[in-house]
Amino acid sequence: MPVELSRLFVYGTLLPGHLRWPLLEPFALGHRPAAVAGALFDSGSGWPVATFAADGEDVGQVPGRLVDLDPERAAEALAAMDAVEATETDLLVRIAVTTVDGRPAWAYHCAAPQPGMRRIERWASTAER
Repeated sequence: MPVELSRLFVYGTLLPGHLRWPLLEPFALGHRPAAVAGALFDSGSGWPVATFAADGEDVGQVPGRLVDLDPERAAEALAAMDAVEATETDLLVRIAVTTVDGRPAWAYHCAAPQPGMRRIERWASTAER
């Protein structure tokens, strides 16, 4: 997928109305429901993590939102979100994914869910539970 891709698939604290949405919102032109093949886990630390499936792998779907980023600010937005998602820790890495309806996007992938992380169907903040 091209480096200049200006969509971000979000599934947790970056969702509209959630804790970290105000950090992403200034870069967003719009958003819509979306899903990506994979599995969603409660990290036990107040946020979810997702593992995204390889092409053709049937492991379920991660529900979320597809956020259209301002193309002129997409690189800035992704750098800011990389910092928010602490990609330097290696728990999460930004990868290219494709939504179930065929739209390419960036997303934050957990390559190795930690022991004790519980699989969930969708993320709801503590206030919503």
